[in-house]
Amino acid sequence: MRDESFAAWLRTSRKKAKLTQAQLAERLFVRALTVSRWECGQQTPSEARQRQIRQIFEGAGPEMVSEGSAAYRDESSLVRLSPEEQHIVRIYRRLMGQGDKSA
Repeated sequence: MRDESFAAWLRTSRKKAKLTQAQLAERLFVRALTVSRWECGQQTPSEARQRQIRQIFEGAGPEMVSEGSAAYRDESSLVRLSPEEQHIVRIYRRLMGQGDKSA
């Protein structure tokens, strides 16, 4: 099913934030091809993923998820992610030397 309005909003928001599809994909832990498909309306992200995307663009902007921001370091921000996504973020943080605050 094609969601043209979300696709157009996503493409416009990403360009306004001066992000490439690859950069947005990295922040969302997906492939750039997935972002491209969302923007073309070929696929629609899950409701949870749409909330995550909206938080990036409507929250504090792209810097909201940058490594130095409080939202990035705050373990409570993980509750919006699926258990699998939370696990991936924790592994990433461990690899980046930030530890696992929930352990």
